[in-house]
Amino acid sequence: MSEAADHERRRSRRVALPDTHGSLVVSLDGRVLDISVAGMAIETNSRLSPHHRIALRIAKGPELLQLEGRVVWCFLQGTRAAENGETIPLYRAGIEFSGVLADGARSLLSFLEAHAIVTLETRIFGRFRIENSSVAVSSTAEFEVRAINLHGMAVETLLRLDPDVVCDVELRLPERTLACRARVVGSRALIPGREIYEVAVEYLDLTAEDRELLREILRRELASGAARPV
Repeated sequence: MSEAADHERRRSRRVALPDTHGSLVVSLDGRVLDISVAGMAIETNSRLSPHHRIALRIAKGPELLQLEGRVVWCFLQGTRAAENGETIPLYRAGIEFSGVLADGARSLLSFLEAHAIVTLETRIFGRFRIENSSVAVSSTAEFEVRAINLHGMAVETLLRLDPDVVCDVELRLPERTLACRARVVGSRALIPGREIYEVAVEYLDLTAEDRELLREILRRELASGAARPV
C-alpha cells in the first residue's frame, strides 16, 4: 500500500449507520475424514462455528455430491507447516447432514457405495473412509453494520471468523447492494457465553464506482443526522 493510500485509510472516518444489514459468505476447502448416511467428520484450516448451517460439495475424482448440514462440533487438532514456512492450524469438525432422508438420500447412498472403504469397524458403526476425497464448505451469515468507512466495516453477526479469512460480502444499501471480497482483520465475542460476534473486515476489491457510491451515502447520512461518527 502506498503512503498516500495509507494516509487516506487512517483519516477516513468510521460511521455508525443504523439499520444497515448484509450477508457474508465464507468458502473453504477441507478433507473428508470419515462419512456416514447421517454426517461426516472433516479437517480444515479454519474454524467452523458450531450450530451453524453450511452447504457442502464433496468431490471424489470427477464425481460431485452436494448436501446441506449443520456443524455439531469443532476443535483445534494441531498445526502443520505450509510451503512458505508458516504454521497453519488444523481443525476437525463434525457435520450432521440435513435432508438426506428426502431428496439427498439416494445420491448419498450411491456415492458411499461407489467410493467408501468398508472395514469390519465401519460395518459395525456405519462410518466409512473415502480416500483422497475433498470437501468444499460454504457458510452464510447475516450481519448488522456497527461501524463503516470507505475501506472496511465492523459488523455484528452470529458467525465467528478468524483473522485473515477471506469472505464474500453483500452490503444492502438503499440504492443497491454492494458486493466485494473482504478479509477479516479482527473478531471478538460481544456477549460472553453467547455466539454473537463483532467481526471487522477490510474490502479487497470494492470497485471505484461502488466506493464513490458508499462515500456519497455516508456523506448524506451524516448531513441528515441519520448516521454519526464513531
